[in-house]
Amino acid sequence: AICFSVGLHQAMSEPVKIGGDWVENVDEATGRKYYANTVTQESSWEYPAELKAKEEGGEQKEDEWVEKLDPSSGNHYYYNRTTKETTWDKPEKFKPATAKAAPSAGDWASKTDPTSGQTYYYNKVTKESSWEKPEGFVEKKEGGEGEPKKEESKAAPAPAPAPAPASAPSPAPAPAPAAAKPKPSAKVDKEGDGGGESVDPEGTLKSVEDIKAELDDENSFEKYALDNFKLDRKGMFNSKTSVEKITSWKNELIKTSLLKLPPDLASEALQTFRNVTGYMGDRGSSKEPLGHVTKILSSLMLAPEQLRDEVYCQICKQVNNNPDNISTVRGWQLMVIMLSSFPPSNSLKLPLTEFCSKKLEDDNEYIPKYAEFAIRRIPRIYELGPRREIPTQVELEALKRCAKVTVRVNFLDKKYIMVQTDSWATAKEFNNLVASKLGIDDPTPYAIFEVSSDDEERVLDPEERLLDLVSYWQRLAVEERKGKGKGAKIQEFQFVYKVRLFFDVQDTDHAGIEMMYLQASTDVVDARYPCTEQDSLTLAALQVQEKYGDHPGPGKEFTELEGNDEKTGRPKLQDFLAQKYFVDGEDRNQELIQQILKLYAKLTGYSTQEARLSYLDYVKSWKIYGSAYFFAEPQNSSLRFPSAIVLAINSKGILIVDPDSKEFLAEYTFKDVVTWGHSSNSFVVVTGGMMRQTKIYFKTDQGKEINSIVKAYVERVMGPKTE
Repeated sequence: AICFSVGLHQAMSEPVKIGGDWVENVDEATGRKYYANTVTQESSWEYPAELKAKEEGGEQKEDEWVEKLDPSSGNHYYYNRTTKETTWDKPEKFKPATAKAAPSAGDWASKTDPTSGQTYYYNKVTKESSWEKPEGFVEKKEGGEGEPKKEESKAAPAPAPAPAPASAPSPAPAPAPAAAKPKPSAKVDKEGDGGGESVDPEGTLKSVEDIKAELDDENSFEKYALDNFKLDRKGMFNSKTSVEKITSWKNELIKTSLLKLPPDLASEALQTFRNVTGYMGDRGSSKEPLGHVTKILSSLMLAPEQLRDEVYCQICKQVNNNPDNISTVRGWQLMVIMLSSFPPSNSLKLPLTEFCSKKLEDDNEYIPKYAEFAIRRIPRIYELGPRREIPTQVELEALKRCAKVTVRVNFLDKKYIMVQTDSWATAKEFNNLVASKLGIDDPTPYAIFEVSSDDEERVLDPEERLLDLVSYWQRLAVEERKGKGKGAKIQEFQFVYKVRLFFDVQDTDHAGIEMMYLQASTDVVDARYPCTEQDSLTLAALQVQEKYGDHPGPGKEFTELEGNDEKTGRPKLQDFLAQKYFVDGEDRNQELIQQILKLYAKLTGYSTQEARLSYLDYVKSWKIYGSAYFFAEPQNSSLRFPSAIVLAINSKGILIVDPDSKEFLAEYTFKDVVTWGHSSNSFVVVTGGMMRQTKIYFKTDQGKEINSIVKAYVERVMGPKTE
């Protein structure tokens, strides 16, 4: 598979190297210079920021940063006009804009973001886009949709996406220039090489050769059309048309569906074709191109399979023998977007593959790349099935380029990493990708969690599609914003990578040990485990050793635990000790600090890894360590449990805990567990031996997750359960 930038016009001039991996070229269609990176395949109208920084002595200009408003959250963020970077934190170089001559109000036009429905403004002269209405702007009325004609749709780019808040994935870079996008002068890298699409770590994508090996003459798109298309469609007497003609581009609207559809679906098919040709530029339209895409997806996400097949057939028709390269490329973009959203039917799967395979040798240099990308996604989307949500605009922009979307993954210590993923990635695959990026040997104990701003969390289902969830978050934000008003606080979400299963990790797996240590120290400080004050002080000392290294020595000051954190404003000591040990008064805090420092001084010589391992050894001795907690209602009156209990499940077994007294009411090791099961509102476990067994029912809406965790621990302890 390939990751590339699509150029819609041929640039005939020879590229000129300008430094690093960058070359300068001229777009023949516009006469404008553009710049391309021969390694990353990035192309831009603007001079590369990294070269500009070098030429200016590495200093970044203060006016490169501008403040913008995120319409979905109502918060301001900062956007770098040179590097395209976005951030919620005010950059050091940022200075509020000083008064200067504003662009003419007549240069501005209003546009609609098709995903969020928000209005933004685009300056036709400066190419600037903004969520905020320009001063003096007056709305101009636009004409309605025109009759079919051949013209390129001149779409303005939406404003640079806002950066991800702490509770949402980070955005992809701002969309490419709206005018004819410059052609990358460098050759597209082969799969797995630098700059191309990364090697598929899960083996989820078949090779083109393997896919083509499944094809034969019975799978041709022409034969599918002969058997399934409505060929009797010419003139008032519905005379028969040819397969070649009905499967080729048409510069006018169709009067009936391509497939033999029921009347109600046939009428919907006509509207779908209007949107297909509107996006491709085959007819004039006042809508933004992506507005046509969202209309297609809105009508087809829950539509019958026949109507979904119809849109695939319409796209094939409009990209086949199309005389316009721009229209053809846009048609293939639409094909990729559809393949990210829902699969073709079983009867169309191979004919669609065969159609794409014929385009691998197309004369248009971009079509084979799209065709290969599509071929490899057909079996993948067929395996995954339809998604639940319409892709976000950021995802749609990435799909148009066959590119990935950058997602922010947070950790418990407030750090994060940026990870690239695509529309077909599941939570399991993404989890493995994050583990690989961190250098973790075994990803099994860890998982991606969805965490809300209300601190509610859930582990993602392994087969859940990551970007589908991001789309769901955005839809919730838009709906909540509309209901509550622009300035209201709304619920936000983020991905958090942390421990789910507390398996033993090999000491040589340093990244895995670090994750286990981070989870354990966070849980201790958050008081998720009942432990004595002395235990807490000992663990705090190990935590200080892990973070700061050896004590400076007798008579030397160590003040890292004193005072308040500059960013959070809370006592630094709270990063090492549960808040329940704090009382009002500086004297008590100093007493706690001195006790920790006394223990800390004895740890001199411990390496970071040794401090982490010692910390983990300490907490592993606790019966409750590593427990996932679930509130449940026992249904066995004979066992005399309280009406509500807490199920604490860890690698040692199942604990039944009184939520008030924290007393352990019952304990079952996994060797005692005979079998278990769940329903949507219950969990049941059978304990005992061959002679006597006890079946215990619990009422809970978390039965699926409890069942999954028990299964994982039992299989680790006892080996996989045989059927």
